[in-house]
Amino acid sequence: MELASRHVSQEAFDFAHSERERLIAALKASRAGTWSWNIADDVVEWDDALCDVYGLAREKAPRTSEDFIALIHPDDRETAWRAVSTCIETGQDADYQFRAVVGGTVRWIYDRSALVRNPDGSAAYMLGACMDVTEQRRAQEERDEALRRQTLLLNELSHRVKNHLAMIMGLLRLKGARQSDPQAKEDFARAIDRVATLAHLHQQLYRANDLTAVDAQAYLGEICEQLQQSMLIETKIVIDSQLEPAVIHVDQAVPVGLIVNELITNAIKYAFEANAVGRIVVRFSVSGQSATVTISDNGRGLDLSSTRQGVGTRLVRDLAKQIGATCELTAHPGQGTSYAFSFALGDVEG
Repeated sequence: MELASRHVSQEAFDFAHSERERLIAALKASRAGTWSWNIADDVVEWDDALCDVYGLAREKAPRTSEDFIALIHPDDRETAWRAVSTCIETGQDADYQFRAVVGGTVRWIYDRSALVRNPDGSAAYMLGACMDVTEQRRAQEERDEALRRQTLLLNELSHRVKNHLAMIMGLLRLKGARQSDPQAKEDFARAIDRVATLAHLHQQLYRANDLTAVDAQAYLGEICEQLQQSMLIETKIVIDSQLEPAVIHVDQAVPVGLIVNELITNAIKYAFEANAVGRIVVRFSVSGQSATVTISDNGRGLDLSSTRQGVGTRLVRDLAKQIGATCELTAHPGQGTSYAFSFALGDVEG
C-alpha cells in the first residue's frame, strides 16, 4: 500500500510539473512576464521578464500571494483577488487588469491566468502572464476624454442649431403675418416649411446620436405629419405615408427631405379643386443599393404641355441633380400626377 501511495504521489507531481512547464513555455512565447503560484504551499515564483514588467529587482519579487497583493493598488485589490478566486473555483481562465504600485510608480498590468489541477481534480498551480499596458490605457483614456469633449461640443452645437432654426421660423412667421399680399404670405409659409424640414433632419441626427446616418422612415414621416398639420388641418385631403425602413446618408437626406416637402406642398396647392376630397401618397422604397421616392396624388392632373416653372419646381430639379437622381413624371387629366425619383444610396458608416 505504501508503494502504491508513493507511485500515485509521484504521478501527481509529474503531471502537475509537466502541465506547468507546458503552460509556462506557451506564456513565455507571448513575450510577457510569467508567474506561477503553488496554491497548497503558497509559493509564488516570478521570472526575470515579469520583474522587468513591474520594474522590480529580482530579489524583491513576491514570494507569497500576500506579497503579490501588496503590489496592487488598494482600490484594485478586491477586483484582482476576486478574479483569482473565481479561476480557482470554476477553472475558467482569469482575464483582468489592475494598477501595480512600485516605488511610487503606477503601472497598468494586464494579467491572464490559468489553473492547473492535480489528477484528482484539486487545484495545484496557477500560472499567469502579465503585460504592462500603461501606454495603451493612457491612450484609451485620452481617446475617451477627447470623445467626451467632442460629445459636449456637439450637444452645445446641436442646441444652438435648434435655437437658430426656431428663431428663423419665428422671424419668418412674424414677417409673413405683416404681409398684405396673399402671394407674399404664401411665399413666407413655403419658406417656413422648408426650414421645418431642416429642423426635422436635425432632430433625427440628434436623437440617433449619429452625424451621418438618417432614419429615412422616421424623417420623411415627420415631414408628412408636419405638412398634414400645418396645411391640411381643415381640408378633406390626407397624406398617406408608405415608407420602408432604411438608413440614408445625411448628404442625401437634406435634398430628399426638401424634394418631398416641395412636391407635397405643390400637390396641396394645385392638384385639387376647392373643398375636394383628395389623397397624396408618399412612398419610399429600397431595392438593393437604390432608393425610390414617389409622390403621387389623385387630383386634376398636371398639364404637361405647360412650360412654366415656378421656384418650387426649379428647386426640386436642382435638388434631384444634387443627389444624381433620375426623375419620372406622369400625369393624366382628371387622374392625378406622380413624381418618382430614384437614386443610389450612399455609404453610411456605423
